[in-house]
Amino acid sequence: MAKGGFSRYQSYTVQKRRRERFFGVLLLLFLIYLGYLVLTASFLKSVRYESKTMQPTLQPGTSVLVSPLPLGQAHLPFLPFGLPGWRGPQRGELVLIVPPYRQETAPWVAIGDDLVRFFTLNFVSLDAATRSKWDGAYTFRRVIGLPGDTVRIDNFTASVKPKTEAYFLSEYELSKKPYSLTDEGLPNGWRTTFPFGQTLTEIVLGPDEYFVMADHRSMGGDSRTWGPVKRSAIQATALLKYWPPQEFGGL
Repeated sequence: MAKGGFSRYQSYTVQKRRRERFFGVLLLLFLIYLGYLVLTASFLKSVRYESKTMQPTLQPGTSVLVSPLPLGQAHLPFLPFGLPGWRGPQRGELVLIVPPYRQETAPWVAIGDDLVRFFTLNFVSLDAATRSKWDGAYTFRRVIGLPGDTVRIDNFTASVKPKTEAYFLSEYELSKKPYSLTDEGLPNGWRTTFPFGQTLTEIVLGPDEYFVMADHRSMGGDSRTWGPVKRSAIQATALLKYWPPQEFGGL
C-alpha cells in the first residue's frame, strides 16, 4: 500500500510538472505573439508584394519592411491611441497605402490574419486569401505631390510646382532619393482621358491631398485614375526589401 501510494503521489507530481511546462510554453508563445503585435503595429511590419505595378523598384514576390512610426500611423494593440509621428510623406518616397477600392475586412479575418502571418513568417495571409486578386488590402505607390502642389504629367513623367515655388520641376528633381520608372507604352488610339494616360492637365492638390503614382506607369492604377489620396490612406513608409536575397536593398 505504501509503495502504491508513493507511486500515485509520484505520478501526480509528474503530471503537475508537465502541466506547468505546458502552460509555461503557452505563456511564452503568448508573450512572443504580443511582442509581435506591438512590433508590427508600431515599429516594423513585413509586406509581401505580388504586383507588377511598382516595377522596376519592386518585383512580384518581393518582401518589404515598412514602418508606420515616422508618419504617425503606429497604433498600439488593445489601446485607443497610437504613437505620434514626426513628419509627413515626402516627394519621391515609396509608401504603403490603403487603395480607395479596398473592401472592408471581416472582423474574424482581421483577427486571424495576424495569427496566420505570425506562424507562417508572413508568407501566408488569411486576408489576402479571402480577397479577389484586384482587391488588395494595401499597395505600394510613390508620393509625387504634397498638399498645395500643382501636378501635371507628360509622357508618363510628372512635373510638380510646389506651393511655395513659381516654376515646375520634374519629379526626379524634387525627390530625395533616385528611382527608375517603367512603361510599356499604350495601344494606338488610347485617349488621354482613359486610365493610365501618359498625359494629365494641371491639378492643384487640396489641404489634405497627396498625388501618388505607380512606378510602372502604363500598368498601375494611381492618382491618375483614383484621384488624390488622403493623408489617412498613407499607412507606412517603405524602408528595405529583404526577400528574395538578390533583391535585398534600401528603398
